[in-house]
Amino acid sequence: MEQRCPRIFLAPSYEQFLKDYLLPNKPVIIGPSLIASWPACRLWAREDGRINWEYLKAEYGHLSVTVADCSTREFSDQHRETMSFREVVSLWETGKGQTLYVKDWHLARTFLEASAENASYDAFYTTPDIFRDDWMNAYYSAHTEDDFRFVYVGAAGTFTPLHRDVYTSYSWSTNVCGRKRWWLFPPEQTPLLFRKGGEEHLETAFDVRDVDSAQYPLFHQASPIVIEQEAGETIFVPSGWYHQVENLTDCISINHNWCNSVNLPSLYGSMCAKVLEVERALEDVREMLEGNYQATSEPADPAADGWRVEWVAIVQDVVEKDAGWNWATFWKMVRHALCLAMDQPCTAEGRLWPQTPRELMPSLEFIDSRVRTCLEDFVRRPQRELDLVPGLEEVVANVRRLLVRE
Repeated sequence: MEQRCPRIFLAPSYEQFLKDYLLPNKPVIIGPSLIASWPACRLWAREDGRINWEYLKAEYGHLSVTVADCSTREFSDQHRETMSFREVVSLWETGKGQTLYVKDWHLARTFLEASAENASYDAFYTTPDIFRDDWMNAYYSAHTEDDFRFVYVGAAGTFTPLHRDVYTSYSWSTNVCGRKRWWLFPPEQTPLLFRKGGEEHLETAFDVRDVDSAQYPLFHQASPIVIEQEAGETIFVPSGWYHQVENLTDCISINHNWCNSVNLPSLYGSMCAKVLEVERALEDVREMLEGNYQATSEPADPAADGWRVEWVAIVQDVVEKDAGWNWATFWKMVRHALCLAMDQPCTAEGRLWPQTPRELMPSLEFIDSRVRTCLEDFVRRPQRELDLVPGLEEVVANVRRLLVRE
């Protein structure tokens, strides 16, 4: 059955969005009414729709940004460096740097933190209600100095290579100015995207516009949804959908990666797969640790888990460095989300991420069932991270106590 991405003009209610798009995990493009109140829409764009570079330089030119060079590939990404935003814009204005793309700019967090000291800093956008149930940004805003809220600024022709968002998280992306082209691949087509013989390491094609059929022999069987996103439109990218994005014009967009109870089982499964991938890659390390233990331990040594503790610690460290999360982060995020949903005491910085109203999330029974499914599997994992990761047993015990009483 052919997949499509519907366009809807009016912003849906949360109940409609949950039923029609979140639960069935389907994409949608929503018209400008969803973000009509954003200050960015009138401040970042001129009346003719072109980008207001003078305003952007005056407001944000002094800030450092991460810039990807879309003409230079580095492994599965593009070469990146740090510059001031004013430097990048100046290059564009003189006809240079047309392959440069400002990515993953944490502009929202920068200004929210600054607003505590300077009341003149106003938010340039607000998260639409249908995306407020966001466990990732709620946890990261309260407990870390990081988040998953980004601004992207690029010239025509810049692009983001084919990828799937971190641990199959959702994303939403709004074009404040300019137009983009998206290629969206449903999860069932994922096996078609891998390099020949490389399924174990999940190496996909880099650029869907130029794929070597000898290296990716199944790619021609894939049938992506191809969408052109206009200025003011917002796209919802479902969990686990690989996608590639190209700027058709100079473009500015605001993007969030996010998750909640609806796609939690998918995130959990992706975490399990990532751990297995790292374990396979470090098999020689495991063999060395086990061998060293057998050579130095007494047969009845009570510290029989000695090498396993070190092994699990190494794996979790690599998982975190490679993808940003590990099991400790995952379960702390779940605990934080449950505290908020159950109106239990927790550390939450409302200025950085306002608490989500109960009516903008699924029922408590639904949330309970999703978390419980993951929890019951986790406690049975043969890797025994629950026992071997310091502090994790307490976090998981907290999660269990927060679940809806039967």
